[in-house]
Amino acid sequence: MCATRLATKPPPSHLTRSRPSAKQKKPAPPCGPKPSCKKSRSNNTMSDSPPNTEPSGIRYSSAGAEHQISTGAWLRIAFGIGLSLTGVLLFGRYLNQTLPQPPLPVIAHIQGDLEVTERSGQSVKLSSLRGKVTVMACLYTVCPHGCAAVVAQMQKLNAAHHARPDFHQVSLAVAPERDTAGFLKAYAEGVGAKPEDPWWFVTGNQQSIWDYMTHELQLQAPAPIPEEKRLNPLDLYEHDLRLVLIDRQGRVRGYYSVFHPQSEIALLMTEHLSRDVRRLLDHTDQ
Repeated sequence: MCATRLATKPPPSHLTRSRPSAKQKKPAPPCGPKPSCKKSRSNNTMSDSPPNTEPSGIRYSSAGAEHQISTGAWLRIAFGIGLSLTGVLLFGRYLNQTLPQPPLPVIAHIQGDLEVTERSGQSVKLSSLRGKVTVMACLYTVCPHGCAAVVAQMQKLNAAHHARPDFHQVSLAVAPERDTAGFLKAYAEGVGAKPEDPWWFVTGNQQSIWDYMTHELQLQAPAPIPEEKRLNPLDLYEHDLRLVLIDRQGRVRGYYSVFHPQSEIALLMTEHLSRDVRRLLDHTDQ
C-alpha cells in the first residue's frame, strides 16, 4: 500500500522571512565614519582620491559663478600694466623735452652789492657777476649737517659748466672769523676746485655777508647754536642749506634743497637745479 504525500503550498511571500544561509555573512553594524582609504609606502602618504588636475591660479566669484584666472594670465596682465606705465613715463619725458617750458619764476631782484675777499686774497664785488648765470650758497667748512651735500652739487655743476664764460658759482663764508681766505683756499683745493675755475670762495665782514644772504638772496638768517645743542665744539652756526639760482639780470630764479631729509625730494631738487641752470645758459631770453 503506497502511502500518499500531501503537497503543501508554500506560504505567501509577504509572510516569509529570509533566513541567512550558512555561507551568507551578516552585514557589519555601522561603527562611525568610513575610514579614509590611504596607504603608506616608504613613510609617504598616498591617497586613493584622484589627483587635482585643475590649473593653478586664483579663484574668484562673480554673480554666483566661480571663475579661475591662471598664473600665466596674471603675469600677462602685470606685464601689460608695467608696459603701459613705462610708456606713459617715456611720453611724459618726451613732452617735457620737446614742448616749450614756462619761464622760471622771478622770486627776487638783487639790488645791493657786496665786496668780499676771494680765496686768492683778491677783493671782488658780486655785482661784477651780472651777465652770468650764477649759483650761490652758504658755506661753513666744518659744518656737520648738510654743507658737504651742497658743495658736492656745486662740484657737479662746476664739472659740467666750468668751460662756459657765462657761468659762475659763489660760496659765501658763514663764519668769516674762522673761514679766512687762506683756509678757504686749502678747502677749495680739497674739493677739487682749481684757481681758474669759475667758483669763488669768499670771506669778509660777517654782518655784511649775513645781510646779503638775508636781504638780497632772501635766505634764512644764520643763527648761533646754543652750546647744549651742538653736535661738536665746532658746530657753531645754523644756516640755510639751499642753493640760489640767479640769472644774468641779477634776479633770483629758484631755490634748491639738495640736502633734504627725504631722499626723493633731494634727488628731485638736484635734477631741477641741473635742468634750470641749463635752461638759463641755453636761453638768454629767460
